[in-house]
Amino acid sequence: MKRLVLATALLAALSAHAEVKETVDLTVTGGPNAGKHHASTEKGGCSYGLSGPGSWGNQLSDPKDKDAKKFNSLQLVVPNAKAAAGGTGEFQLVVGFGPLMNRSATYTVDTRAAAPKKAGSGTVTVTDKGSTGEVKFSATTAEGVKLEGTIDCKAVTRSGA
Repeated sequence: MKRLVLATALLAALSAHAEVKETVDLTVTGGPNAGKHHASTEKGGCSYGLSGPGSWGNQLSDPKDKDAKKFNSLQLVVPNAKAAAGGTGEFQLVVGFGPLMNRSATYTVDTRAAAPKKAGSGTVTVTDKGSTGEVKFSATTAEGVKLEGTIDCKAVTRSGA
């Protein structure tokens, strides 16, 4: 009986701790959020094909975090993941600080050909390993804030692979 109780408690503890889908290390140079930042998520994460055929995407956000100074949101869309294997200058990157509905700062770089308003510049490199992946980015907003970082995709959701 003790073993059954112990096994049940262990299973409950393990299921209560969801797996991290991705981690992001970000360095901001310039602006009010200059410095090194780290975030991870158990929801969202990296994707292939969800933003269009052959695209690579990322969705990191923590809607529960209310700290106005904390990095807690990163969205990335790369229209052509295969081209990004060697580095691409065509992408959209949005980085947010503070609560989702009341941002203290948002940094946007959008260089996609289909972008309604292009802003900033940079390079994104995608290493697609199938069920995992890695993204390195170096971007500068139109206002001159530099965003550099790495996304460690511990899982990749795939559509139309």
